[in-house]
Amino acid sequence: MREKEKQDRIIKDKTRILIVDDYPVIREGLTQIINQETNLLVCAEAGTIGEAVKVVKKQKIDLALVDMLLDNSTGIQVIKRIKILCPDIIALIFSVSDNFQYVKQAIEAGARGYITKDEISENIVNAIRRILTGQIYISSRLLKHVPKEELDGLLAGKVQGYCD
Repeated sequence: MREKEKQDRIIKDKTRILIVDDYPVIREGLTQIINQETNLLVCAEAGTIGEAVKVVKKQKIDLALVDMLLDNSTGIQVIKRIKILCPDIIALIFSVSDNFQYVKQAIEAGARGYITKDEISENIVNAIRRILTGQIYISSRLLKHVPKEELDGLLAGKVQGYCD
């Protein structure tokens, strides 16, 4: 019994993460990267918006890592639905696309960041840590293509700063 209590306390002290992507291999890879960190825990995975909603209804999730383009929905739709259930959930979008319109939609829907898949394996932990401190994270690849004034306008009043 003592061992279980110890495990429960360790898990309770970690940031609990939900990964939403329609490809199991992506979810599994992200889980392996994230779970190497001592204070982060991927506690659930979902392949659809419906599965994501079920997870958020059943367990405490601190952060949702959501793919922008799913089979029958978008990351924007996922964020909007889960934020209705849990307004405090922090969301980070990831995508193959570096289209600024997606970034804009994600931030407007309540995401705290947007990371491109080509940068995810090396920068996902940094992105998670940044958004957990109240900052916005935008992939450096995106920052190169977006006029600073446009990005500043989008982020005005959202949170403190943004990072690459």
